[in-house]
Amino acid sequence: MIQRHAFLALASVAAGIPLAMLLIAALAGQPPTFNDFHSYWLAGRLLLEGRSPYDLEAMRTLGQAEGLPFVLGTGYSYPIPFAFLMIPFALLPFELAVLLFTVISVVGFGCVVGWWLIRHHPDASRRRLMAAAALAGLFPPVYGTIANGQANLVVLVPLGFGLALVAGDRPSGRIGGSLLGVAAIVKIVPAALAIVLLLARRWTPVLALSVVAVGALIAADALAPRGALGSTWLWRLLEPDPYFTNQSINGFVSRLVLESGRSIPLWPSAFDPLVVAGIATSAVALVTLVILLKSIAVATRYPVLALGLALALVAATIGAPKNSFWNQALALPALGLLLAVEAPNLDLRRFGSGDRALLLGCLIGSGVQFVLWIAPLPKHGPLAAFSTLAGSAALYGMLALWALLARRLLREGRRRPRAGHSPAQTGLPRPS
Repeated sequence: MIQRHAFLALASVAAGIPLAMLLIAALAGQPPTFNDFHSYWLAGRLLLEGRSPYDLEAMRTLGQAEGLPFVLGTGYSYPIPFAFLMIPFALLPFELAVLLFTVISVVGFGCVVGWWLIRHHPDASRRRLMAAAALAGLFPPVYGTIANGQANLVVLVPLGFGLALVAGDRPSGRIGGSLLGVAAIVKIVPAALAIVLLLARRWTPVLALSVVAVGALIAADALAPRGALGSTWLWRLLEPDPYFTNQSINGFVSRLVLESGRSIPLWPSAFDPLVVAGIATSAVALVTLVILLKSIAVATRYPVLALGLALALVAATIGAPKNSFWNQALALPALGLLLAVEAPNLDLRRFGSGDRALLLGCLIGSGVQFVLWIAPLPKHGPLAAFSTLAGSAALYGMLALWALLARRLLREGRRRPRAGHSPAQTGLPRPS
């Protein structure tokens, strides 16, 4: 009974904070636009009409016919199974559909945060647990996800539960892997976790992830209208994009040479951003793989596995082309795994000054990006160059988190299992 009350309290705090921020924004005359949900809803409508959800012109025409003002951008850019999942919402009026989607997103987010904290930090004080739940709710990409009508919090539910299950001392491989597969059919980033599981020889979750993800893709392809996948939607994701919310390596490199609505380039057209971004992304991927090989391949203890999964998740968040600031909500489980291993009591004193600085840098980068979203710096003038570089603040924050995880993983990978080493010492769940 006590745990149930604690779960409800933690879930309510985590979910209540972004909801309160939405209410404050609405009262201040800045109601959320739920912009991206328009493309999800219209994608479901297009499938119902036997058309491709990747057809930009068809989506634009349908949106105009429905009287929906929104920024189309690249349109629907998710794997096609998610478009089929949106069909039930497409059967509803738009206002009811977006309300239902928002409620599901917020409730799901609160539940996974409450469950995660109770599972991984059973001995933490109530005050620290409540503070952790509040910080999760205050993480800027969480509010941005809701306000922009994105799917990150929906993905966070199977991702969070799945990661906790596959990283435990006695992992629930089939269930955890299947949940990660569900996350991977909406966002491609969680698929990177399969590499870590393969290195750790966790065959069951890898098989479950693959069966669910590949099976969903095959089934959706069979059900999709003819020619639905014959568009260039995947290539569009790789194109240079200097838009201010693009917090991937692609976005940073693109803003150096291309103008956007909020920044001017430091070196206009000096190089091909597609090539440079590809090289930089490949470098991050290679270094991450080397670190994983040095750690997980020689030590499959679950603290190492947990940190390895966290590192892979953050690296994929950094490298995924056109990964928006709001998509960084998916990095929350990486922070959760770090704390589960290194701070089971939610006490950060085990972190050295360098590690605390990197953790603070991650939070500051996200906070700065949130402020710049609301109040951007001048595009021209003496601060123009600073404005362009500051436009990647959230990316710098993710790089700081990546560096922190790499340090802790390499350190943990060198340790030998200690006698009497128990899950309680790592913050991960006790075997059931």
